[in-house]
Amino acid sequence: MRDRDYYPAGAYDDPNAPYNQSEQPDKDFGVTCSQTLSKEVTVTTNKYTLECDYDEDGFWKHTDTSDICWADEYKSNGYHTPLKLLQLFKEFLEEQKSQGIVFKTPHFTNKLIEELDDWQEDETEYIGE
Repeated sequence: MRDRDYYPAGAYDDPNAPYNQSEQPDKDFGVTCSQTLSKEVTVTTNKYTLECDYDEDGFWKHTDTSDICWADEYKSNGYHTPLKLLQLFKEFLEEQKSQGIVFKTPHFTNKLIEELDDWQEDETEYIGE
């Protein structure tokens, strides 16, 4: 029983001693990544209403944008939502991979492609000036 000589007295069979501990096994947990993103862009449209009126200083114009669907205008100006950008990036990676081109390593490319799946759009809001 020479092994017992290496441990403090009475600690050889102590289940709480660090040398008697085993590692916790890996366990899967569900995690939701929720992020709020925003980006200010310039959208060109002619769908506004120009209202003219007079005040005490003279003639003034007011631009009414209350009837504009900013989601449609955003898309018609060639912009993409983050969800659409993820989809396009995945398609790009898959196309490159099919041609033998990978980003960093094949494993990294496959992991990126896998990670680009299953994103959900929880909320989208378009706010015009």
